[in-house]
Amino acid sequence: MRSGKWFLLFFFCIPCLGAPRPELAGDLPRVLYLKDSPYLVVADVFVPAGKVVKIEPGTVLLFKNFTSVHVQGILMVSGTGLNPVIFTSENDPSANPESKLSPTPYDWNGIYIHKDGIGSDLQNIQIMYSVKGIVSETRFIRLSNCVFKENGRSNLSIEGEEKEVIAGRPFTHSVSVKDAAVDGVPIRILQDPEAPKRNLFRYGGLTAAVGGAAQGAFFAFKLKNSQREMETLSGKDLDNLTSHVSDDWEDAQSRRNRNLALTITGFFVAVLGTAGFTWSFNF
Repeated sequence: MRSGKWFLLFFFCIPCLGAPRPELAGDLPRVLYLKDSPYLVVADVFVPAGKVVKIEPGTVLLFKNFTSVHVQGILMVSGTGLNPVIFTSENDPSANPESKLSPTPYDWNGIYIHKDGIGSDLQNIQIMYSVKGIVSETRFIRLSNCVFKENGRSNLSIEGEEKEVIAGRPFTHSVSVKDAAVDGVPIRILQDPEAPKRNLFRYGGLTAAVGGAAQGAFFAFKLKNSQREMETLSGKDLDNLTSHVSDDWEDAQSRRNRNLALTITGFFVAVLGTAGFTWSFNF
């Protein structure tokens, strides 16, 4: 009996311990999700060249000492005014209430955007307790409403020039298409890299949904008529038996089956198109 009580106590207390915090090191996954936040960065993390990494609104990244973010591909951070994305020390109690140490400037290194990080877009982020905040080797990036606080050596440097940033105040940096043209940077670099795929799914899905629904409705109407024709030919009355042969019934059945298949196909395409259209709003 006593062992049963211990088992029940163990069973009900396990959920209270909480799941371990997800750790990051090396190449980042394609998406950092809010539902898995906060993340603990235990070693340098990378946005690999030629890859796009997205971070969802409200996501928190806690950094251990001397760790960094290296952006060699494209980093897309989609924070909002109400749900900023936070980059801070693991000792920051505002983001990590479990911390028993006090955060200080220089706790972690910062975000380094390399020359190949052209087109990175950081919106509504907070960077705190780092050494250098953001250091970018290219000015062809977007920074929108970025807040820098309690950073050690600097907040923001772009192409070797330290920017005047007021701690705690939103800072925005952008480059025009004209500037890109002058420097020979492809305009597409400054555009959303996911736009072509998103448009393909959005407009392709919409076309499939409308076209599939129209086909399904049209052949559903024909199916109803062909089904009625089959029922008529299946009648046992003398007039029907003398005026029609078995081939008539088989032709009607063939038309019914064809209309049924095309009805199902049309509505199936409509469902797939709707799914693609809906999914296009998720990236």
